[in-house]
Amino acid sequence: SSTKNYTILLFITILTITFNSASAADPDPLQDVCVADLNSTITVNGFPCKRNFTFTPEDFASMGIAQPGVPNIFGTRVAVADVYNMPGLNTQGVSMARVDFERDGLDPPHTHPRASEIIFVEEGTLVAGFITTDNVFINKLITKGEVFVFPRGLIHFQFNVGRGNATIIVAFNSQNPGVQLIALSTFASRPQIPEEVVARAFQTSVEEVRAIRARLALPTAGLPSGRQWDDRNMPSQYDKRDDRNMHSQYDKRDDRDMHLQYDKRDDRNRFSQYDNRDDHNMYLQYDKHDDRNMYSRFD
Repeated sequence: SSTKNYTILLFITILTITFNSASAADPDPLQDVCVADLNSTITVNGFPCKRNFTFTPEDFASMGIAQPGVPNIFGTRVAVADVYNMPGLNTQGVSMARVDFERDGLDPPHTHPRASEIIFVEEGTLVAGFITTDNVFINKLITKGEVFVFPRGLIHFQFNVGRGNATIIVAFNSQNPGVQLIALSTFASRPQIPEEVVARAFQTSVEEVRAIRARLALPTAGLPSGRQWDDRNMPSQYDKRDDRNMHSQYDKRDDRDMHLQYDKRDDRNRFSQYDNRDDHNMYLQYDKHDDRNMYSRFD
């Protein structure tokens, strides 16, 4: 009947509109440019535009990733080119970053809730991996010149397994992708998640939760934040911290520092579990790899 056909057509139309709306990370621009007015007091989803002809060519350029960023506790340096240091990106739905890795440097498990991510290996050898919502771990050894993609919102990481330093160039389909570092979000939030909640979630004791929080009580310089993906945001919330601050114990920590375990690691290093791997092991693909093999230096 005509009524039935109309209902089907209406459903298809709504489905199409919904899919198209959900497929983009940021809204489409409605004008040529909308240079972000970072000083505006108006609150919107994104930033209000500067008035026409008040912007300059400098608004469309940035040296944000020309040099490595600030060192952090994980052995990486993160630098970004986003709407905060490149206002011309506003409404354009793109941004970039650069991550420099020391040997054994880690870009720890994290998510970008507002963007997909694609990386280009400029130098070095890394393991890149992400976890699907079905808890399937996808990972690959990537080397110079290789490109790897992380689907939007999924937990992912990069780990430098080469003999030297490594550098990746990153692109996002959002002017402000956001970031949540899983360990810090869980154990070092402000205010803290109740110990009992974290202990129950990880099936461990409250004492162990406290111990982990103590080990994560490190300076946050160089770590990206969720609101403003640079080092201007996360440390600022601690400016007025009192004596109960979880970071205070960092100043007095002794040789039990969590990084010390790597300085004296022996033949039982963290990769030893792969010595007897069978045909089902996801790392078998690396058995015939050349000198760039991430495990060769541990032999």
